[in-house]
Amino acid sequence: MVLLAISALMVGLLTLIEWRWPARPEPAPRALNLGVWAIRLALQLTAVPFVGLAVAAGARAAGLPSLNIASWPLAYSVAAFVLIMDLAEYLYHRAQHAIPWLWRRHALHHSDPCVSATTTERHWWGDMVLKAALFGAPLGVLMQPSTADYAVYGALSLWNYVAHANLKLNFGRWSWVLNSPAYHRLHHARAAEHHGANYAALFPIFDVLAGSYRRPVGWLETGLDVEPRGLVEALAWPPNARKAEGDAVAAS
Repeated sequence: MVLLAISALMVGLLTLIEWRWPARPEPAPRALNLGVWAIRLALQLTAVPFVGLAVAAGARAAGLPSLNIASWPLAYSVAAFVLIMDLAEYLYHRAQHAIPWLWRRHALHHSDPCVSATTTERHWWGDMVLKAALFGAPLGVLMQPSTADYAVYGALSLWNYVAHANLKLNFGRWSWVLNSPAYHRLHHARAAEHHGANYAALFPIFDVLAGSYRRPVGWLETGLDVEPRGLVEALAWPPNARKAEGDAVAAS
């Protein structure tokens, strides 16, 4: 609940800064994004923990080994947990752009015509359930991190709100060190020539190693040719139109 409160404060503060100094002065669908976030929070507090516990129990029953990093010196366990989780996020994100079924759901995130801090939570409602089942719970069993490891990773993950913010923040030649609004905006760019790059959540070194790194080139227009017209359509996402699937290939 502490991280949730900090998240709300960060989004509020970043939104005020975006209104005053936007990278692109465009109207953002923040109310829609906040509505999607509210639904995701309800699932995060109810369904996701049960899914995580069930998958973790299955992983233990299957004999998944444990590294027990909680017994390591804190600096080493935190570094290992953060890097492995960020790598998992990177691989999952690549899959979201490569697998049509996943893309059609992830397209809700990319459909935002003006990426802002609130876009961070504009995801298909079932995304957290999938992440918990595919890597969140299994990695928890495999690594056995401490509460401190989870706390540090959770705190660092708050940076995603900054990375999505509609702000002129660019690390230039150091953009390969840490994600930034300029770096991630290129990933959300509408123009096809910018697609297929900058998938990293926190650390772009994974893009560098995989060959998907691209240095930011400015404050690009974002969005897709299809987007929800309201909260009901966002919750019913993906749309039935084949157009969304066509955009999947273009944005992958």
